[in-house]
Amino acid sequence: MHACLSESISQHFKNRINGITVEFLNLEIILQLYLLNLNSGFLTINFQSDSNPSFYFLGGENSRIIWKNENFQSCFWNLFGALLMDFEGFLDIFEIKNWMISDFQFLRNLLKQRNNKLQVYNFSVTNFDKDGLKSILQFLKIQKIKSDQKIDFANFMQSAEKSRKILENPLIMKNVLEDLDFFEIECLRKVSQNVRSCIEIVKPDPKIRKISLKFQDSNFIPMDICSKFLENLSIFYQKTWDGYSVNRTSFDGPCDLSKIFLSDFEQILKNQRVPIELLDIQGSNEQFMDIVLGNCSSKFFGRVQVQNLSLQRLTDCQVFQILQFIDSKFLETITIMDAVKSFNLDDFSKLDQWKMAKQLTIEGFSISTPIQNLDIFNFSKMDIKVSDISMEDIIHLKAKFLESATVIKLKINFERFTNSENIQNFLGRPYSQKPHNSIWFIRIPDSQKCLHLNYVISRFFIFTRFNASCIPEDAFPDQLEYQI
Repeated sequence: MHACLSESISQHFKNRINGITVEFLNLEIILQLYLLNLNSGFLTINFQSDSNPSFYFLGGENSRIIWKNENFQSCFWNLFGALLMDFEGFLDIFEIKNWMISDFQFLRNLLKQRNNKLQVYNFSVTNFDKDGLKSILQFLKIQKIKSDQKIDFANFMQSAEKSRKILENPLIMKNVLEDLDFFEIECLRKVSQNVRSCIEIVKPDPKIRKISLKFQDSNFIPMDICSKFLENLSIFYQKTWDGYSVNRTSFDGPCDLSKIFLSDFEQILKNQRVPIELLDIQGSNEQFMDIVLGNCSSKFFGRVQVQNLSLQRLTDCQVFQILQFIDSKFLETITIMDAVKSFNLDDFSKLDQWKMAKQLTIEGFSISTPIQNLDIFNFSKMDIKVSDISMEDIIHLKAKFLESATVIKLKINFERFTNSENIQNFLGRPYSQKPHNSIWFIRIPDSQKCLHLNYVISRFFIFTRFNASCIPEDAFPDQLEYQI
């Protein structure tokens, strides 16, 4: 019974854990989970000894589960093991209180079954068995440790000194760094000045695949990173009354949060050797976003290697600035969503990043640039939205599509279509006509291709390039009242 409950709780909370506290009492174990995306910030589970098993949840400001069982210790270890076994992130806090050597032995057996070491930023131990603590340290990657007892780490220090000497060899360091993610590398930098210098010589690749940034509050910047080794790592920059914090680590003194974030961001990208698959930037706070972009170093210009760029809730000027930071040689797709204010594309065609990208998507808003002024036919695939479209605009798009050797597909969504009643005068009788859409096939001169034009009434047009050999001969209109 308790094994099923453990699995259910673990599946629900495992990927949201940011910290853990475990306290052993005589007839009770208190497990506190610090959770992301939970209003109260944490969930407390009380495992209590009782011959009458029961399990109930108490909601409210501080969520709590009361789990009563005669074998309450087994209930705890089953759940704790399920939480830790496949946990791939890192813990900001791991705190243990009142642990005996037998408790450490249980934990050691759990940690030995993991495929990698458990990453911990702040490790805190209170009232514990010293030998028990030493028995688990080899299974943890700890950045900071706090203890209420003096611990003799003589053997560990001697081993650590030998390890430092080994790590100061660039050839060995290069092999070591191959299996570390960027967070582990940052921890390794803090071992010693010589180790840090050796890392700088090797220049390890953090192997980042995706980065998501949100600039919605000038006092809080969240960054989510996905790498080859970590499915998701969340880093939070937050202003406090006397300074700032990064996740749960506090720093004193005045600060410009955007500059602190940008300094770390530059360090993270410094040695990235392959393009990041996706960079997702979300705004909404226009003033703060302008400050962040204003603080960006000139070192960023044309240097950020990204394949897919997604930008949300930004102004046209902010999107223009961000594009300048991207290395045009690697950029493949540009997605712009839910822009704020009127959005004009007039100057974008001047950018190499715009010219070199292959795919453009604009959704959630209408661009203000007139259709016949759009310079977008360098893209192979496009999905855009405009407020108004006319028959003259359709003829213009048709002509540009026929001229271009690059464009494969263009979808243009619209809010209003003027003089739509004349569409057959310009395009001829459609090959297929249904109540809600019409389809035309149009030959492309001196080409084995043809244009497939799909009009969904009152919603959008789709222009697509097809092989003419696949199209029935009677699909092409013979005579139009209007000729281009």
